[in-house]
Amino acid sequence: MPLQPLSVDTWDKEELAAGIGVLLSGQYTIGKKTQQFEEAYAAYCGTKYCVAVNSGSSANLLMVAAWTLRYGAGVVVVPAVGWATSYSPFQQYGWTLVFVDIDRSTLNYDLVALEQACRRHAPDLILGINLLGAANEYDKFPVGIPVLEDNCEAMGASYLGRKTGSFGVMASHSTYFSHHICTIEGGLITTNNEYFWQMLLSLRSHGWTRHLPENNVFKVVPEKFSFILPGYNVRPTELQCAVGIEQLKKLDSFVDQRRENARRFPVRCQQEIGESSWFGFAVFDEDRELFADYDSRPIVTGNFLRQLAISHYSYTVHGDMVNADYIHDCGLMIGNSHKRVEWKLKTAAALSA
Repeated sequence: MPLQPLSVDTWDKEELAAGIGVLLSGQYTIGKKTQQFEEAYAAYCGTKYCVAVNSGSSANLLMVAAWTLRYGAGVVVVPAVGWATSYSPFQQYGWTLVFVDIDRSTLNYDLVALEQACRRHAPDLILGINLLGAANEYDKFPVGIPVLEDNCEAMGASYLGRKTGSFGVMASHSTYFSHHICTIEGGLITTNNEYFWQMLLSLRSHGWTRHLPENNVFKVVPEKFSFILPGYNVRPTELQCAVGIEQLKKLDSFVDQRRENARRFPVRCQQEIGESSWFGFAVFDEDRELFADYDSRPIVTGNFLRQLAISHYSYTVHGDMVNADYIHDCGLMIGNSHKRVEWKLKTAAALSA
């Protein structure tokens, strides 16, 4: 057993009771628990609306689907380090991606390169990925370009007094097992835009009108067997959302412990921007050897331009990828959790033995 696994179970008796309650109720698909979880998470993030889905990847997919179906495909600026399904919906919907290098210390955008890329390529969107729990510096983004926010690794983080997930026109969140709260699988999309909210409600359920409010922007009768968008079935279950309600009550305490673990982290790692929720810790160069007894993994996907999947993309590269390559070649991630971690590193003697 490693000293520190990448993730730790966050469930207790409350989550088990919530799940059993759903199973005994006979209401397994979208119902009151789903709506309660959505309302509670929107309130937590400080947004008007939230739509629950079956994964963070599906949340990314629906964000891009909604934007593209409303405005069309175009050019999107993306950071070179991010998760595969942060990018793939843009490929699937016919966008051109402009890859920009990251800042080695924060792991988020190199802000100078971002500004230059936006001037040169005139993008329709910027994708902000809050990597390993840290917010992007959204107040320093180029003005006037809409932002979609991938917050799947940064639930509970904040910047300038606002929760991450409230900066983008839409934002994705994950409740997968290894993330800040766990509903087994699961995801959420937050937004302040009523039109997108209603699009997302339809898109997650086959493009159907069933879950739309009575006075909806499409001027359709919700209970009619009507389909208005080319949608998917990426709905959550009531069990996931019932568990999510209980997990959300504990999120602040989970994040507090993650921050306390970060304060005691024994070597150089990524710079904190705002108040990070510390999804994990990036370590570099020779420091990696000190964590030989810990579970580890690459820092997200490393430089995504070096993944084989990139051959399927329409993309351009703005400038050099010096820092993304450094992350790819010289970095790894150590996991964090809601439990206190006692950091025990390999000693110099053990390393030389």
